[in-house]
Amino acid sequence: MSLSRSLARRNYVQVIVASLLSLVLLLSWLPTPANASDEYDTLRLKWRDMLIGGSSVSTSDPDVVTAITTLTAEAQTNWTNLNKTPGGTTNYLWVDLRSSSDSSQLTTAYNRIKSMALASQTPGSTLYGNTDLIADTIMALDWMDTWKYYATKTSYQNWWDWQIGVPLALNDTVVLMYDLLSSTQIANYMAAVDRFAPTVDKTGANRVWKATAVGIRAVIVKDSVKLAAARDGLTSVFPNVTSGDGFYNDGSFIQHNYFGYTGGYGASILMDLANLMYLLSGSTWAVTAPEQSNLYQWIYNAYQPLLYKGAMMDMVRGREISRYYAQDRNTGHLIMQGIIRVSQFAPATDAAAYKAMIKSWISSENSIGTGVKFYGDASVNMITLAKAIMANASITAAPELVKYQQFAAMDRAVFLRPGFGLGIGMFSTRTQNYESINSENAKGWYSGAGTTYLYNNDLDQYSDNYWPTVDNYRLPGTTVISQTSTTAQFGTNNWVGGTDLLGIYGTTGMAQGVASNALTAKKSWFTFDDEIVALGAGISSTDNATIESIVENRKLNSAGTNALTVNGTAQSTALGWTQSLTNVNTIHMAGNVAGSDIGYYFPTAPTIQAKREARTGNWKQINSRASTPSTPYTRNYLTMWFDHGVNPTNASYQYVILPNKTSAQVSSYASNPNISVLENSNAAQAVKENTLNVVGVNFWNDAVKTVGGITSNKKASVMTKETASDLSVSVSDPTQANTGSIQIEINKAATGIISTDTGVTVTQLSPTIKFTVNVGASKGKSFKAKFDFTGTVTPPTPPAGTTVIVDNAGSGVTKVGSWTTASTATDKYLTNYVHDSNTGQGTKSVTLTPTLTGAGNYNVYMWWPAHANRATNIPVDIGYDGGSTTVTINQQLNGGQWNLIGTFPFAAGSGGYVKVRNDGANGYVTVDAVKFDPVP
Repeated sequence: MSLSRSLARRNYVQVIVASLLSLVLLLSWLPTPANASDEYDTLRLKWRDMLIGGSSVSTSDPDVVTAITTLTAEAQTNWTNLNKTPGGTTNYLWVDLRSSSDSSQLTTAYNRIKSMALASQTPGSTLYGNTDLIADTIMALDWMDTWKYYATKTSYQNWWDWQIGVPLALNDTVVLMYDLLSSTQIANYMAAVDRFAPTVDKTGANRVWKATAVGIRAVIVKDSVKLAAARDGLTSVFPNVTSGDGFYNDGSFIQHNYFGYTGGYGASILMDLANLMYLLSGSTWAVTAPEQSNLYQWIYNAYQPLLYKGAMMDMVRGREISRYYAQDRNTGHLIMQGIIRVSQFAPATDAAAYKAMIKSWISSENSIGTGVKFYGDASVNMITLAKAIMANASITAAPELVKYQQFAAMDRAVFLRPGFGLGIGMFSTRTQNYESINSENAKGWYSGAGTTYLYNNDLDQYSDNYWPTVDNYRLPGTTVISQTSTTAQFGTNNWVGGTDLLGIYGTTGMAQGVASNALTAKKSWFTFDDEIVALGAGISSTDNATIESIVENRKLNSAGTNALTVNGTAQSTALGWTQSLTNVNTIHMAGNVAGSDIGYYFPTAPTIQAKREARTGNWKQINSRASTPSTPYTRNYLTMWFDHGVNPTNASYQYVILPNKTSAQVSSYASNPNISVLENSNAAQAVKENTLNVVGVNFWNDAVKTVGGITSNKKASVMTKETASDLSVSVSDPTQANTGSIQIEINKAATGIISTDTGVTVTQLSPTIKFTVNVGASKGKSFKAKFDFTGTVTPPTPPAGTTVIVDNAGSGVTKVGSWTTASTATDKYLTNYVHDSNTGQGTKSVTLTPTLTGAGNYNVYMWWPAHANRATNIPVDIGYDGGSTTVTINQQLNGGQWNLIGTFPFAAGSGGYVKVRNDGANGYVTVDAVKFDPVP
């Protein structure tokens, strides 16, 4: 910026501020903004009500008063610290925000300005209508427009601040101050927003933020084209995805491609998506995307299972666990606000269910929680809406979930029972162990490395400064190199996942390994009714260091004196106590509140290391961003672990977690345990719950293996439940890499088939049950079958289909773009093939559509002539009954033969297809023939 331009802009600011001071004095008596004159004004005023609370707010309600007092105090602090006469050597607004290279300071500055605007416009605030505050707020806006964020400014550092952080805060501020700003000021501010956020792009939460930035600006400047673009920008958010960022059919939410983020970016996407949809509802720009109904299902499948009594499970919060202002309950409250907002426009049945959830979560917090409650985090508007739900006698609080859910896409699992919940965070070749970017989550090393998170009535366990004080080298459930950190990385194994039975029992496993060290392990968790069985096997290392498996690392009460009983004998409650406990059969640890005791049963009477300690840390140590405080906190912990020694070979462990059991109940359980460990080895891990007659098995290898009467020929996770009349079975491919099938045999005879999922083909009922599961492209899904023991014997139906081959020169072929017919290759199928001439990448495709005589599972094969000039990355779409998937083929290899690309369920007729595309191809793409072969 030239000096003359700088001076001109500065003089302009002085004139504007002076004139606005007079304007403010004239307008400050107005109790509300002017009435809407058009639909844009209606939307702007609706958004304003969402910010300040609306006309139905009771400023005498104590929780509303507290919320207003809090926002007022924040605004007062920001106002007090504001440099009210910036210029010369003090040309800044806040002394701690003087950087010209740290873009996060821009977002922080605009959020401070927004807080000042909010207090000045919120009825009930002691700063409401304060003319001096309003004048200083406008001065700050103009100063930022002059020096920091304007339409010709060049951005620096993090794109997020320029395109999302600043626009969101600035838009809100302009909505709040709209009637107090000149048209020139509004135009200038909004020109800057349009400069940095002109379109809706990005994915996941970032896309929703961009849509909000574009949309609210469009409302302010009355731009119908941009408002329609903001609405339409949401369309791609609603469909569930099969890769990359977004929501998955299994309830997972991924952001940054490799991280489960339901409680991070997922919390933001819910809140902001709900706000924008609610704003536009009933208007010309109402969201009409057909797949918006997915939003209503996400609340049931993605959010509700992970929100325990108001706390969002840390295993899906990514690097946000290192933010002092966003601990698990703070995030849970944000998600609850998003659900409340969705209830304002959702279908009636869904809205009623959401309100029942809200009533349950708020009631739980109010009855047993000691930390921050929902009303302490919620906006004035949300407090008002939540109070209406709580006061409505026709709304019954939802009961606690009884559920097991495998989130295969993000390598997470959750197990829920009345009184407790367990989260298991894992990683694989598909996901990374933790995210640490932007100076955040510096010690997140093992937060997703087979980590177990046990939730109960101690709602402050993972709040109240847990993450800066816990021993991050020893997180529960993990197997680690002692006191050694690790880098953020993928696992080296794809066997991570599990299967559910009846939606309430689960078997989970993780083959552990990373490239940065030699430690390997097979780890499994079996979740039944009131117990969790943890097994470890094949624990080996050549890293010349001690290997540990962590049983527990629990935050204790303020004195650190929680009672600890080992084999019925009380242990010391003194901080600093350490002990090597031998021949351990049972351990009982008293909780911090009623309903938070934990018992542990050890079937093999091992030696357990234990320590009780006070630990001191601060948030700055795990999050070094400028705004993070370095205040030290001390918390007390009890840690227990297996010491496998240095360089162990095939070490193992077994233990059972017994939530909410008394010491006497734990002893009673150990004297007659409900579980039997059937195998704990490198080949398989298996447990039977004897009272439920439920068996869970994790088969670790592609080899025929039998455990507990269950045989599998491939890597698989299997569960069975047997009653006198029937047998329920569940099977999954946790590797998500098997493009074919898994063959299962169960050492039982059945008389008939009660039900089978699509993809399950039963081949024998007696003398043993045999069936094949087509797991190609199943993404870790659990396949279910149920067999009858009591009816008349009915043999399984053989497949009805016949083999169909679709040749490029035959019928059922649709070409898009120019394809050249050739016949020179000697390894072609029949007489010719077609190729794309290695041109027009992304514009050409060939779709081969079979006419199938019967429904069932089909092996799909492709034939192509190979050559060194062929592409190695050809995308092939397979459309089958119930979905579609994309695989990549390499036509430089395996020419002149049928190549299996997967096994898929097809309906009879011509509904299925194979589509070969040349998108991004790095060579010639050929299309020759496809074969559909029914699976026997």
